[in-house]
Amino acid sequence: MNSVQFIHGENGEAIFAVMPIAAYRDLVAGRSALEPAAQAHPLVNEDQTMIKLPYGGLNAYLHVPDLLNYLQKHGIKHLAINQRAQVYAAYPENQLMTLDPIIRREFIDDLRYKNTMQATTEVIDALVSTGKFRRCKQRYEGVFTRAVNAVELVD
Repeated sequence: MNSVQFIHGENGEAIFAVMPIAAYRDLVAGRSALEPAAQAHPLVNEDQTMIKLPYGGLNAYLHVPDLLNYLQKHGIKHLAINQRAQVYAAYPENQLMTLDPIIRREFIDDLRYKNTMQATTEVIDALVSTGKFRRCKQRYEGVFTRAVNAVELVD
């Protein structure tokens, strides 16, 4: 649900949810409409398995099942987005397992686009719209000095 805001504690975990009163009343009443099905996003194909990467080249897509398999293979349940307008080589080694470097390294075939930010806001919105991910804030000790924007897998 896009209208819910989370308040995070010092450790980065959500401790409160703030939502419109109408949504709260729907929740209390047990209406299932509070959790809508994944909404269509212009970058997502019809079966919600492919996300067009607007800065990845002519036929660049992020295959969502492949991303999910990659994350599962590496035991990742949430990861920092780490969107940066910088060359890939500028990422510190301890940040290479964050979303933008993973997309650049694992899902971009055309070398000309590996140095272009791929985890743009619209790509993150598209990931969330598939229903497989949600936005969160997380602390990653030893990687970032504060809680950062991240995505987590939806169970």
